[in-house]
Amino acid sequence: MNEEPCIICGRDAICSSVTGQADTCEYRCESCGNYFFQDEQNEDDYEKLDGEQRERIANYIKAFNEATGKFAEFGDIEELWKKIEDFNRERKEE
Repeated sequence: MNEEPCIICGRDAICSSVTGQADTCEYRCESCGNYFFQDEQNEDDYEKLDGEQRERIANYIKAFNEATGKFAEFGDIEELWKKIEDFNRERKEE
């Protein structure tokens, strides 16, 4: 386990490779929550996010962790936006 900047907020997070899953890292960020980030080549897309987008993702991660007890999983930014929309829609329907 290493300390590395969180993909979302940039603060220190605990990061480790996930055994058995190529190109997947586990992040534990006190600010954003816990998540699996897949495929490091997607990092460039996250560097371009503005503050509002970063906050939206961090809120999703925290809500997902709380609602499911699991780590959020993402990589491709376009797929993440769809996951966030689906998750929020499901929560509104409950």
